[in-house]
Amino acid sequence: MNEKFKALLGFAVKAGRVSFGHDAVKQCIRLKRAKLLLFTRDASPRLREELTGLAGNVPAIDLAESADELAAVLGRRAAALAVGDEGFAQSLLKHVETTVTQEDKLWQQ
Repeated sequence: MNEKFKALLGFAVKAGRVSFGHDAVKQCIRLKRAKLLLFTRDASPRLREELTGLAGNVPAIDLAESADELAAVLGRRAAALAVGDEGFAQSLLKHVETTVTQEDKLWQQ
């Protein structure tokens, strides 16, 4: 996770647009508020399957960071997060796609 992604996610947390943990994410999905799901690298496969299954077409990102590493950045520990704001979700997705594309170009050279 690079600095821009961390900053965007931090802003979303401060704005109260991020749900942390299994139960809160599940509630966010059920209320149709989830616009993006985030999973840390130590999230269990069962957790991923359950939440992505409930979420349907909501995009999901698997982060390279552990829950503890994410907690150091955001101040709360959780293996699953849901972004409940379309603007933040689109910005985070756009930034992830841009980063992946740049890294792919570096590998191709």
